[in-house]
Amino acid sequence: MSEASTSNGMLMGMLFGGAVISALGASSVYVMEKQKPKLKTIIRDFIIGAVLVMMLLQIMPDTTSSLLEGVSNAVSSIPSVSSSVSSAVSDFEIQTGIPKF
Repeated sequence: MSEASTSNGMLMGMLFGGAVISALGASSVYVMEKQKPKLKTIIRDFIIGAVLVMMLLQIMPDTTSSLLEGVSNAVSSIPSVSSSVSSAVSDFEIQTGIPKF
C-alpha cells in the first residue's frame, strides 16, 4: 500500500470508529436514561472510538488494512447494486493460521 492510501485508510477508520462508538454511546444514554445525550459525551465517545481504531491499526496492520480495503471496495461499489454483491463477496478474504508479522 502506498503512503497516501494508508493515511486515507487510517482517516477513514478513525471517522468510522468514532462514529460507531459515539452512536452506540448516544443510543445507550437515550435508552437507559430516557434523555438526549449531551454533546460533551458524544465528542468524548467519538475521540475514544477514533483512538481505539488507531490503536488497532497499529497493533494489527495486515488484518486491518485488508479489512479497510474490503470496506472501501464495498463502499465504492454501492451505486451499482447488482454488481456490488458479487464483487464484495469475491474481494473479501479470510486468513486463518499463524499471523504473519
